[in-house]
Amino acid sequence: MLAALKHQYQNLLERLEVNPIEWAGLDIGSSFIKLVKGSWRNRKFTATGACQFEQPCQQNSGQTEETVTVQAISRCLNSAGLKIPYVVCAQSGPEVVTRPFRFPLIPQESIRNAVELEAQQMSPFEADQSIVAFQTVRSTAEGHQGFLTAAMQDAVERTVRLVHRAGGKVMLMDVEGLAAMNCLCHCIPQEEQTCRTLVHLGNRFITVTILGENGIPFIRDLTYAGSNIAASIQQQTGLNEGIIRQSLFGQEESVLPAVATAMKTACARCLADITDTLRYYLAQNSGSEVKKVYLSGGWALSRPFTDLLADGLGLEVEVFNPFHFLNIQAPPPQEALMKLAGPALTVAAGLAMRTC
Repeated sequence: MLAALKHQYQNLLERLEVNPIEWAGLDIGSSFIKLVKGSWRNRKFTATGACQFEQPCQQNSGQTEETVTVQAISRCLNSAGLKIPYVVCAQSGPEVVTRPFRFPLIPQESIRNAVELEAQQMSPFEADQSIVAFQTVRSTAEGHQGFLTAAMQDAVERTVRLVHRAGGKVMLMDVEGLAAMNCLCHCIPQEEQTCRTLVHLGNRFITVTILGENGIPFIRDLTYAGSNIAASIQQQTGLNEGIIRQSLFGQEESVLPAVATAMKTACARCLADITDTLRYYLAQNSGSEVKKVYLSGGWALSRPFTDLLADGLGLEVEVFNPFHFLNIQAPPPQEALMKLAGPALTVAAGLAMRTC
């Protein structure tokens, strides 16, 4: 009997290996929609495709914000070429919170009830308007440790609706900070006695994710981000958005003196917010140490901005491009995108790596 079951199980594994379910990581950003697809073989992830499409300004397009987003998602899904357009998406910002939990030793079947009670205490959302998920990281004789995530149900449903209207299907829902850290952990081995620290520099949010030795993540979304920095520079200099963007994201020698000067003021709050977040984490986790900070996200492609952060943080700072570490088997134009704009695709890559 056991031999027959083993044979059936082996056949099932072989069929799954030959005909695996395909999915892609879909990062629905405020200015760009990004997608990465890939596959796992022998515990190694190979990136097989990537694309990104900018969402045109709603005022210029004459369409609603949701319609503009759906069109950009649809273009990504069409480029992915999936037989069935399954995607993994994520939430970020004030619509989601992630917190650690610690319970005394209780039966496994009682943990969910304990988590839901904990979420009611710490979550800013009403219980009947939120979705709660959790992961137990460690269970010992002393109790259970892990982390929970609470997300606004309306925000999750909106993401599912956007993807559905674009012709896709949401297979899993994640948290952007966790997805980015998932990607970093797969690509770079952890140094001993240090915290993995990733700062994802987005247009709408800057997300600081720290993973300590205990395996429990700390996530904070900062609301002063790329769009605020660009607006501050524009207000100080009077230059139009296109010139500022070219100065920040073009060749290093293209940085205008006026923009370089304005950046110091524009980035002051951003730098203070990141520094305060790191200090808060270290104060709450005695014995922890942050030696290095990795930068990802679209604004990590701005050399003047990342240089300013590196000088201000006083720590070793490295721009993280996951595709410098991953195997790539993609068409040449998509491989070029991964290598050139990899930091901006970090969340999408982390979502594509999800297996359950």
